Amino acid sequence: MRRFLEELVFRMRWVFILLLSSAFSLVGAITKAQDYQELFKGFNSAGLTYTERRYLQAALAFEGHYVGLLDGDWGRLSREAMERYSYKEFGRASEEWHTAVLALSFFDRYERDGWDMRYFPALGMSVMMPLKTLVTDPPSDHFVNYRHSGSSLSVSIGRHDNATATNMHRFTIDAHTRREKPYSVRKTNFAVSSAVLSDGSTLYTRSNFINGAWSTIMVSASARDLNALQAVTSSIAKGQSRALDITVDGKLIEVLRRTMALANSTEQNEANAPAQPSAPLPKRGGYTGTGFVVSADGYVLTNAHVVENCGAILVDGVKAELIDASEPFDLALLKTNLPHGKGVAVFSATPAKLNSDVTVIGYPYAGLLGGLNVTRGAVSSLKGLGGDGNTLQITAPVQSGNSGGPLLASDGEVIGVVVAKLDAAIVEENLGDVPQNVNFAIRGGIAKMFLAQNQVEPELSLEDKRVTPEELAETAASFTSFIECK
Repeated sequence: MRRFLEELVFRMRWVFILLLSSAFSLVGAITKAQDYQELFKGFNSAGLTYTERRYLQAALAFEGHYVGLLDGDWGRLSREAMERYSYKEFGRASEEWHTAVLALSFFDRYERDGWDMRYFPALGMSVMMPLKTLVTDPPSDHFVNYRHSGSSLSVSIGRHDNATATNMHRFTIDAHTRREKPYSVRKTNFAVSSAVLSDGSTLYTRSNFINGAWSTIMVSASARDLNALQAVTSSIAKGQSRALDITVDGKLIEVLRRTMALANSTEQNEANAPAQPSAPLPKRGGYTGTGFVVSADGYVLTNAHVVENCGAILVDGVKAELIDASEPFDLALLKTNLPHGKGVAVFSATPAKLNSDVTVIGYPYAGLLGGLNVTRGAVSSLKGLGGDGNTLQITAPVQSGNSGGPLLASDGEVIGVVVAKLDAAIVEENLGDVPQNVNFAIRGGIAKMFLAQNQVEPELSLEDKRVTPEELAETAASFTSFIECK
């Protein structure tokens, strides 16, 4: 099993980059081969063994998406974590082959650091630790101390009487420096405390009353190693836990085998393909679009295709820096110096609802139409073209130049980012009918996730307020910007 996984890691590192960049085009070709067709179906946890589900939970924890027990129970937390992972890595809902990439990411950690479960008989508890790179530090008054040589992660274990255990949890709570309350759970035979310290590091303390004393595990790590800390704390369990592994001849190993076969096929096709001369992408320039301010620090959100291959980007005439662009989401984040009085968009805390009123704000046909343009319509479908879950369909008229502008609910809150309209000429040529007002916007939840990935916290509103159409337009004008690609 280990040798098979080692070969997969060696052969597939570059292949996943290829799959990421061309997965949509590969799907059409791959579905012709029955052996590979299953890889591109929506992920279904049915058929996974307890061991496999637990292995994937550990992998998701290290990726920063899962905060829960490594219990092999594929419930809501696991499902949501898998979706977040897929949208972040691949820009769409989870597919079967995504689990192969996820599993290999954890196996890579296993090979490097030896992450696996370790049982401490004196405590009667198990915890996941980096067994290959674990350093034992001198013991303190109440703990045996370990640390990971490759990060800031530290783990301390000990057996205590009631007074000592109480003091450990009080120490953790007292170390908390954030405005929000520290996390705390107290039960008859169980206690958890978690605090964020002044330097941004996290301290986590858990105690279980076992055989007449409190078995305590304390875990700490700096902010940059928070994922590792959460993975370790998720693994803590009473008793002796099974090793983290993949079931021989299980569903997950079969997905890995098929993905390896696909990797071999892709590698062979790439090797046989004629070499293509490489050339830099041309600067296109002369393109305009719309964006909107999402932070008082000068961050502006727009479409990736609006700022693709630009020699320079201007926001309201001021030079802007491209911070990040996501081709799968068609979103881009810019940073510029905001003029005095520029507003900041507020996102809706809830998703758009079918048939709800919407308003599109933007700068279509720059040079032909004058200034900011406002159109109104409704949400006509909660799915995009071909059932795409990243976008929704709207009837508000959209023209060239509207791309990247905000889609607003009736209360003025952002529920999407305008992205495209259906090409009427192509549809008429193929279907013999002219579509009317079939336009699309990236869902607000996707936009918020993209911002969060770039450490930009969008402003949210939980208020149930009413604004007039005139007030909505006035507010939207304050945060909507004209984008130029030079």
